[in-house]
Amino acid sequence: MALEITKTAEAALTIQGTSIALESIYARIELAAGQNGVNMQMGMYYYEDKAAFDAGSKTVRIVEMTPHFNGEADIAAGETQTLQLASEKVKADIEAQGYTVAIVDL
Repeated sequence: MALEITKTAEAALTIQGTSIALESIYARIELAAGQNGVNMQMGMYYYEDKAAFDAGSKTVRIVEMTPHFNGEADIAAGETQTLQLASEKVKADIEAQGYTVAIVDL
């Protein structure tokens, strides 16, 4: 499961240490689920695109992106700590920053 993050007029995607601006990036999520069944930490791995990931290329650092996100499963509402839920939480956080985000490679 991955995210495809696309820039908008309000939100850029710049490779750290360069002036290279990307139209979109491909992100993989690593989930660490807390033993309490609620807390989730999501580590982010950003690639220039899916082809770079498939080729085993190194990750890139994106100036505007954080390397991790935190979230919580609402167990009272029936949520559980899953990669799907983690992806949805990260997607919502990134969209709130002005990006267009799609969950891909389900």
